[in-house]
Amino acid sequence: MSTIQRGVPKRVEPRTAERAEAQSVTKPAVRDSAVRAELAKDAFQAKPGARSAVKLGAETAGVQATQTTAVAPTALTESEKKAAQQAIANSYDGRDASYVSDWLKNNPDPAKQAAFMDLMFQYGSVAGGILDDVQRLPDADRARLSRALDNAYRSGAVSPGELQEAVASAHRGELPGETHEGLASIVAGTGNADLIETYAKKEMEIIRADGGYDQQRSSAVATALAGMPPDRLQTFLAENQAGMADVLKNINAGMDSSYSPALGKLLDAAGRINPPTAESLKLFSDSIDKLGENRESRAAAARFFTQHGDAVLASMQDSAGSLNLDGQKKMSEFFTRTLFSPPDFPGQDAFRQNVMSRLESMGAGLAEHATENPPSQGAKRDARLMGSLVGALEGGFQVAVDELNKRNDAVKGMVDLLFSAKQFLPDLPIPGAGKLKDLTIDQLQRWVTSSLQENAQSPAEAIPFHRAFGEQIANPDLRTDYDAARADAFVNRQRGLS
Repeated sequence: MSTIQRGVPKRVEPRTAERAEAQSVTKPAVRDSAVRAELAKDAFQAKPGARSAVKLGAETAGVQATQTTAVAPTALTESEKKAAQQAIANSYDGRDASYVSDWLKNNPDPAKQAAFMDLMFQYGSVAGGILDDVQRLPDADRARLSRALDNAYRSGAVSPGELQEAVASAHRGELPGETHEGLASIVAGTGNADLIETYAKKEMEIIRADGGYDQQRSSAVATALAGMPPDRLQTFLAENQAGMADVLKNINAGMDSSYSPALGKLLDAAGRINPPTAESLKLFSDSIDKLGENRESRAAAARFFTQHGDAVLASMQDSAGSLNLDGQKKMSEFFTRTLFSPPDFPGQDAFRQNVMSRLESMGAGLAEHATENPPSQGAKRDARLMGSLVGALEGGFQVAVDELNKRNDAVKGMVDLLFSAKQFLPDLPIPGAGKLKDLTIDQLQRWVTSSLQENAQSPAEAIPFHRAFGEQIANPDLRTDYDAARADAFVNRQRGLS
């Protein structure tokens, strides 16, 4: 390791070829400690909510204050500065942020920590590299790093420009060791919307410069945005539509597609935008074909639909009330991934109950129009929407059987779906088997399995799930609307999944 110099930031040599642009610092020499301390004292007396106009020893920066008053950096003693430089060098050389975390733990004064962050971010992408190497740190240590970064950013010790310089852009993010999800998790942990936006826009700028393809940086953006408050996330989604299109195009597409939590975190954050907006609903819809076999993505998508299902379906309806063509494909794939194919995910039982409860409520609504002749246009729209939803469910089942070759898993998923409804749909007629309340789970499994075997050449009728609900619609006109919409949705199910 190179000798630590005084007076100017130390050049930290790059550890690997991937970080060859961990640049030498080109900033002017550090101000005298006493001058820096006095400047800090004078600079951060702004009223709560005002923007600071001072950055220590560098450009002015607009940093929005939060409810917690920012603590300005104070001068480090020579021994503290030496120890800080050593911690920075050790963390970078060893690809382990624990040295930096330990320094912060041993120096809990926020003013000292702000001075440390000020020093570390003078090394440009070295700072970003260190904060990306947090995989081995416990949650408490990660939270400590986030708090220190948040305070440093709000106090002006770390400027927006320095934060952007810390995002290494030398190579594509998907190269080994360049995921940036660790850095993004520290950024998200600050909860500082201005800081998160600055970071996310820089990563998106690099993605765009690379032609819009960078799988790992896309996951990093999603991870960071998950830390935004709902109102600021909504604004970001509305104002950065092209960049978000790049992010969603690449997410869950790389080597970590089955286990990265990034998309799940972003969907949960979008779910907190309430009431849902066109942008949050679009994010959900555009995420469906990225769920794949990722448990956390599936679980978050299921939670989003559970909370905002009415708005999701309304956003996909055509003028007659049925799901439009894109909605039919999207919802069939959504159900394939969340109900009828492995792996399972936490909360799946509750999601099944939500889906069946939704159908029960739709059916009860149509029962109120049993004697209308002709039924109202509103009732006809409701019947078509219910038919589309049932068709998408059956389509999702069929896709799992035909496209994914997950016959056994699909059968189990259908059995579990039906069994989950026994408590609130006890009299649901299961064609050829009796009422749902009278059937055991083994009997339901035999019914599904035998239906597939007996109607192997007629997939549209293999599992007459739609008939169970259709037979409860007493109004013949509404039953006709329901059946037509169900058939369209089933035929137009998503194809070509793998």
